Amino acid sequence: MKFLDIFSKLSILLILVILIIGLTKLVNIEKYESKFYEHNNMKINLAQVKVIRARVDYIITYKEDNNIDIFRKYSTSLNAQEIENIKGFLSLSQKSEFYNVEVETYMLFDKQRVVLYHSPRFLKHATTYSVNENLLSKLSTYGLDGFQYKNLTKIKDIVYDDVNKFFDDVISYAKLKKSNWSQENIPKLGLGLNANKFMQNVDMSIPQKSMSDEDLKAILSNMKESYEVYAGIK
Repeated sequence: MKFLDIFSKLSILLILVILIIGLTKLVNIEKYESKFYEHNNMKINLAQVKVIRARVDYIITYKEDNNIDIFRKYSTSLNAQEIENIKGFLSLSQKSEFYNVEVETYMLFDKQRVVLYHSPRFLKHATTYSVNENLLSKLSTYGLDGFQYKNLTKIKDIVYDDVNKFFDDVISYAKLKKSNWSQENIPKLGLGLNANKFMQNVDMSIPQKSMSDEDLKAILSNMKESYEVYAGIK
């Protein structure tokens, strides 16, 4: 009897231990599975996500870019160093004769994309014209002789913000005839290679929007906040 009593008590104790361990695991599982990331009415169960990444996409184009990089879209990891790099690009573009700036930060939960911040589009058109090497080279290709070439270089150092005045002076100094080709192409050539490519990629229906110091600070602040959100859940 004593053996049976002892065995019965041990069995009950073992069952209690198993129940306690099971309940503890169940509570831990429930806690783990209840960890969600919520953003804009979206809930993501982090327990079911294998990889979380912070990313930034941006188009920051300005006069000093390489021609092949005009309107190039960059996509890279969002981190403190990349934020500093973008800060430098933003400062350069703000001082440029023309620019286009768009920045977007987001997180990837495996393949699911959650946008954290999307900046306004800051756009400034190229609006200055000059007799540059590209214009001289193109006109020479189309028959500009030595006298015309030399005469045209007399206004090479002048920067025009009036496209009609620029066109009229080029025609006058180069002794050219007005034609459909010259009216269409001389202003484009006068912009320079980078500015011409830039303007060819601009939708003229989109209004220009200057980027102020406060706008630049806001972009940087939102990028930093996005990274802090990622750092808090990774």
